[in-house]
Amino acid sequence: MDAEIRTVETSWDGRPARLASVRDVSERRAMEDRTRHAAKMEAIGRLTAGIAHDFNNLLAVVLGNLESARRRNGREGSELGSLLDNATRGAQQAVLLTSKLLAFARRKPLEFRQVDLSGLLAGMSDLLQRTFDERITVRADIPSQLWAVEVDPTELEAAILNLAVNARDAMPDGGELVITTENIDFARDDTDDASDKAGPHVRISVADTGEGMTADVLNRVLEPFFTTKGDGRGTGLGLSQVYGFVKQSGGYLRLRSEVNVGTRIDIYLPKAAPGSDQVAQHAESSSELEAIPRARSGEIILAVEDDEDVRAITVGNLRELGYTVVEAADADAALRLLQGETTFDLLFTDLGLPGRINGKMLADLARGLHPELKVLITTAYAGDVLIREGRLDPEIELLSKPFSFAALGNRIRGLLDSRRPGPGRVLLVEDEFLLNLLVSDMLAEAGFSVDAAASFGEAAAKARSGIDDLVGAIVDLGLPDRPGDELVTELRALYPDLPVVLATGYADEDVRKRFSVAEGVQLLTKPFDLDRLTAALGRAGVTLSPPM
Repeated sequence: MDAEIRTVETSWDGRPARLASVRDVSERRAMEDRTRHAAKMEAIGRLTAGIAHDFNNLLAVVLGNLESARRRNGREGSELGSLLDNATRGAQQAVLLTSKLLAFARRKPLEFRQVDLSGLLAGMSDLLQRTFDERITVRADIPSQLWAVEVDPTELEAAILNLAVNARDAMPDGGELVITTENIDFARDDTDDASDKAGPHVRISVADTGEGMTADVLNRVLEPFFTTKGDGRGTGLGLSQVYGFVKQSGGYLRLRSEVNVGTRIDIYLPKAAPGSDQVAQHAESSSELEAIPRARSGEIILAVEDDEDVRAITVGNLRELGYTVVEAADADAALRLLQGETTFDLLFTDLGLPGRINGKMLADLARGLHPELKVLITTAYAGDVLIREGRLDPEIELLSKPFSFAALGNRIRGLLDSRRPGPGRVLLVEDEFLLNLLVSDMLAEAGFSVDAAASFGEAAAKARSGIDDLVGAIVDLGLPDRPGDELVTELRALYPDLPVVLATGYADEDVRKRFSVAEGVQLLTKPFDLDRLTAALGRAGVTLSPPM
């Protein structure tokens, strides 16, 4: 116990005396320690974010030049190509490290995406079983029909791992860790706070058979810096970080624990709104590089970047993509150009610019001058300028540094094309990877947006989650898990009268007869080209528009 002792001279029954008072100041000292620790963490966070910002700018130059060298080398398997690939992998590891530094510093906005919880949690349970003590059994009960949720998948993995590590520490003599998931549709009177918690959610439960927590510990367990672990074994930030991530994602936590029985922590995440985009990140192969969309005739981009090396590689990449590029080193120069006679299609600006006007302010001023102007902001560190409650401002289009040549080309093409209405979205279900890519490219060339799936289960899950602006489907007849013709019934139950093209390398006479009379269904024999594909879509009932 920390105590504060004070004495004063007094008298007692007419005799001189000394009165001593002892005050317990343990809680005050603990609060002071927490405050000092929080200030230290904030200072470390600011320092880390500053270092990460500079590193990302340097890595943008390194990776940009390595990519450019790889494209110019053009010989896969050559000695120079191998050296460039090794250097690129090393630089990408540095990008991951920098990303972790920003996450530690809490200066990284959450990147919300639709997540396949079944796949993510199944993979994590396998990893935990391999890495945990053999006395701990990891069991996962994860159905395949979970609703999609919109979260940052990296932060979700970190949260589940945090809970699993806490469960392991609570079972020093072994036990069972159980991960379960469930779709739950709350009615308004089923929840404590109907305004926030009502509606469809996915529940992720992490339960253990460990030591459990007392009521006093359970009441404080979400407080920052509170820990029951010994010195050097925990910061007391784990559960508070999980709580913050879940709240930031629009969900909430429930904790239940009983001494010598175990602990269960439930994470409730709201079901994703229909039509939310799912973003998949993958390595770029040489064939993908060839498919990067290029500029259309006459498109002009204003590129604003104060770092000369970053500006040089960015402008070089944009010109390689076929765009006409006008460059500026600061906001004042950019504004003079925007007020001139040149009509720009897109403003591509760094967030951190010298002077009084940053990239966000420049974007606002540019839109005031040209309301139809597309704007893409890039930065090595978003800070608090573009972020509201951990999420990017919904009006902001952001490309984080360092970015790849493909990411730059795809993002700019997507922004420029967003002002041109397309004919709609097509669900493509094809298990052959190369054919999936080929048909996706055909559909994109015809102006369609594409939702791709490789199996009956994946396609059904996408359809149940809701696909906005869905105008048709192309389904391979021979899917690995269930026949493609059965998927037609599934899709029509969700989207009545949906036009469907069944693609097949072979269809027997029974299948041909059955679908020859089915309204809105067309059989298409492989191989086919773009003209035959669009003709089949048209016969099925899809409205076609001229290619953009």
